[in-house]
Amino acid sequence: MQNQSRTFEISEIASWFGPYNVQVHDNPYPFYTYLLEQEPVRYLEWHNMWVVSRYEDVNRVLKDPLFVRENRNAMPQQQQEEQPPQSQNTPWEPVNNLLDNWMLLRDAPTHTRLRGLVSHSFTPRSMERLKQNIRSIAEHLAERMAEEEQPDLIQSFAFPLPVIVIAEMLGVPPEDREMFKEWSHTFARILEGGGDQTPDFAEQSIRAAVEITAYFRSLIAERKVSPREDMISDLLAAKEQTDALTEQELIATCVLLLVAGHETTVNLIGNTMLALLNHPEQYARLLENPTLIPSAVEEGLRYESPVQMTSRLASVDYELGGQTIRQGQVVQVMLGAANRDPAQFSNPNQFDIGRTPNRHLAFASGAHFCLGAPLARLEGEIALTAMLKHYPQMHLADAAPNWRHNVLFRGMGTMHVR
Repeated sequence: MQNQSRTFEISEIASWFGPYNVQVHDNPYPFYTYLLEQEPVRYLEWHNMWVVSRYEDVNRVLKDPLFVRENRNAMPQQQQEEQPPQSQNTPWEPVNNLLDNWMLLRDAPTHTRLRGLVSHSFTPRSMERLKQNIRSIAEHLAERMAEEEQPDLIQSFAFPLPVIVIAEMLGVPPEDREMFKEWSHTFARILEGGGDQTPDFAEQSIRAAVEITAYFRSLIAERKVSPREDMISDLLAAKEQTDALTEQELIATCVLLLVAGHETTVNLIGNTMLALLNHPEQYARLLENPTLIPSAVEEGLRYESPVQMTSRLASVDYELGGQTIRQGQVVQVMLGAANRDPAQFSNPNQFDIGRTPNRHLAFASGAHFCLGAPLARLEGEIALTAMLKHYPQMHLADAAPNWRHNVLFRGMGTMHVR
């Protein structure tokens, strides 16, 4: 059973934070139940890392500015001052030049400045302007699915929808979108960390960073000469501001928006549809009452969170759950576990599209609350509306979900339907 509680051996816990393991990761919920019930704040000696799973503790870590993203901000002041400059002459320089300029991985004031320059693109007014275009894209993709002999909801609908949307926002030509798929998947694996970093993958990562940097540098050069109505042109128009983005920051921000703007939304759409099709009574309920679509999206985010975890560093010694987290130690907060915490959600392992309240942490919280959450929600609602309209009798054709082999992001590689 999904909510069955059992004891996990040390070796099993260790394997959880290593490379993707089908037996361990395809169904993470028994492990989350174990953490929530028995070891909500657990220290892993071999990683010098803490694992935090309860909703209250996860929310606290995410909101407390004493937990930071940058290594140097977790060090004592004297140690920060003694740090040698970071060497740029390494094979990983193209990757580091992007990651070092991602707002996702920075603290204030840099994070605040980068986020502030981009945030206007995700306001309610901006979302309202995008709504009709997203509907048109979703309708076109849904209609095209009917022409396929064995429709794959991920490859034919859930993947292209957010890619087209974010590409249009950035100003990427339609003929270039297909290149983004591998680039985005590669950076999703880079974000996952050390579990699967083989020499081949290192080479792939560096090549992807070089290629995507060159691509956006060329696109930015075009927009400098011929501005259009897109995000890159808007950000370039602000170049006179004292806090304007440098070219490297602009390139890195475009890459981040591409990765974050589609990896999570593909999973949101696919995971929510999977849950609905695995719970036909909820699918029937939604068909009968489409006003529950926004609520169904929120429940999909909670029940099968697109991002399963994120990390912070303690900048001071910190007491949490009766444990002392030492300055500089990594804290891995388990979003997927927090969203199944019975202390916060009644019957947490039950999929209920009418659940209220539903204050899940799928988009994190605090200063790093997902900037693109309004866009992801809008795309999710429009996607469900299109699926219900075109395919009210949809059923799963696969015997079991084909989960992608990524520990950080939870989503399917394919999802065949009838």
